[in-house]
Amino acid sequence: MTRAAEIRPADATYRGDVTCPERWSTWVPRRGDVLVCTPPKCGTTWTQTIVAMLLAGKAELTDRIGAISPWVDSALGDPEAVRAQLAAQTGRRVVKTHTPADGFPVWEGVTVIAVYRHPLDVFVSLRSHVANRATAGAFHRLRRPLDEALAGYLEDPAELDAFDEDTLDTVTRHYRETALSGRLPDLLAMHYADMVADHRGAVVRLAKAIGVEAAPALVDAIVAATAFEAMRAQADRYVPEPGTGFWFDDAGFFAKGGAGRWRETVPQAALPRYAERMAELVPDPEARRWLEEGGPRG
Repeated sequence: MTRAAEIRPADATYRGDVTCPERWSTWVPRRGDVLVCTPPKCGTTWTQTIVAMLLAGKAELTDRIGAISPWVDSALGDPEAVRAQLAAQTGRRVVKTHTPADGFPVWEGVTVIAVYRHPLDVFVSLRSHVANRATAGAFHRLRRPLDEALAGYLEDPAELDAFDEDTLDTVTRHYRETALSGRLPDLLAMHYADMVADHRGAVVRLAKAIGVEAAPALVDAIVAATAFEAMRAQADRYVPEPGTGFWFDDAGFFAKGGAGRWRETVPQAALPRYAERMAELVPDPEARRWLEEGGPRG
């Protein structure tokens, strides 16, 4: 496959406890490659798996999704092993990042898939995620009492040198710099709520975006294989760093899924401040509506 030409360099550098921009070099993009680019807890693994199956032309994967489709700018795993595994793949490849689009180059012929989720659903899922992560310290701010953790999520500013400290500001910055910036010529922006509501339609849409002609039988097989309970039952195939002690419970990586679950957790008293912060961070009302709800983009 032909190496993808870089047509615009990165404009910013993001790093954190796990995010390591020097690790972009483990992936040498080829024309036809796919980059799944999402904030954390927005359906990243789900989307990677669907895309990997579409590229393979079957609903079975030959290895763990993290091996086939690594998080290329993370400090997880041995960089030389990641580099060798990606180089050994002879066809089109899919990789992932949580870095906003201004943090990596624009490559000709590389399709970027960005997926977003209601920011309060992201908060609730992050709380579950951190509680299950053995490597997260006991005093991690998302492990604090709900009111304290939510206040930090809403108020703490994004810091490019500590971008893994997930906040409303990091989620909305990702959205602004990726989906709203116009930076990427080959971008598909999807919403997690739409994917949940129409799983089959999401598979079809992804196939179209990456130029794969998927027969109805293949689409149906991928829908079945990537159902929430099916993936949870095979957590060792889909969870990052399975069996390493990174998680207390590998299957717990798949908490509950779904959309709108924030209503069960977030207190009503916090919603006015959330709305104020959203208006500050995403001034356009239609852009805010889509980030929260999905549906047609205005």
